[in-house]
Amino acid sequence: MERYRDEQELQGRFLGCLLGLAIGDALGMPVEGWSPERIREQYGWIDRYLPRLGPDGQVETPAGEFTDDTELALCLVESLIGAHGFVDPEAAGYRFLRVLRSDSGRFLDPTTRRALERAAETDDFQQGIGGEQRPNCSAAARIAPIGLMHSLGRFNPEIFTRDVLRACLITHSDPEAINGALAIAYAVRLLVAAEVPPEMLIEDVLHFIDEDAVARRLRLAASLAAHGGKRERDLANLREIGTSSYVAEAVAAAFYCFAAHPDDFAAAVLTAVNAGGDTDSIAAMTGALAGAYLGAQAIPAELVDRLEGRMYLLVATPGLFQTAQRRAGLYLRLRRR
Repeated sequence: MERYRDEQELQGRFLGCLLGLAIGDALGMPVEGWSPERIREQYGWIDRYLPRLGPDGQVETPAGEFTDDTELALCLVESLIGAHGFVDPEAAGYRFLRVLRSDSGRFLDPTTRRALERAAETDDFQQGIGGEQRPNCSAAARIAPIGLMHSLGRFNPEIFTRDVLRACLITHSDPEAINGALAIAYAVRLLVAAEVPPEMLIEDVLHFIDEDAVARRLRLAASLAAHGGKRERDLANLREIGTSSYVAEAVAAAFYCFAAHPDDFAAAVLTAVNAGGDTDSIAAMTGALAGAYLGAQAIPAELVDRLEGRMYLLVATPGLFQTAQRRAGLYLRLRRR
């Protein structure tokens, strides 16, 4: 029975991570690109799903819908299950193309869009866009499933890094973009496996990733989070870190929000939403971290119940968990005794 409870807890962290990603994405969607001052003026403190409104006040995206960050993460989930836990760039890439051609394609950032349009012509899904002055965080925002896949069994850092790289190169080849994704994926792995307490998370991640702008912002986030946790202080600290789509800022902002509120899923994610900037991506990464640590049971029920597409996440998660078990060579319980 103890093993069964352990499996339940681990699967709850898998589900918490994916639900957290989608919930953060959907909460941040309506105010992406807004300043915290504009958010406060129009909505006060956002604590629920809101629709995204167009210039004429008409609803462009209904409340509770997630964006391309979650769609692309789910593409990785599907491809991981189909490839027995390994990253198949073509299988994932062709799923990414379906997102490009769907209604969700309107959310795609320019780098991801250009990379996928080029891949559609060349059938090469390992030639991501690079050389940008401030690469964005799109690869990091979708990378959580790779961290989940490597959270069970013995950890192989070389294979893990290879999988992150392959998942990133579908759209992004800039070293900073890849390093930011590596930071998020490694943190998810650590949190699900319960290998470090939240207050040690950034330090462990810094030992694993390369030294660059992402690492420098993470150090800043760690120092500020030690004195965070209050609303106005959090917003001031996030202003110092930066909340743009630039990967160094966005990844560090997500780590800050989790580090400042490690035991409160809603507080962590809503801090990311109300800080403005690239709200959907930062809140998605924050939600993935908080959900991986706290598990699905810690996510407020109203945030789950009002999330569009939640049933797909509930159905897909057991398949991903079982795939991770099989890849790790762990015993797979077929029935409860």
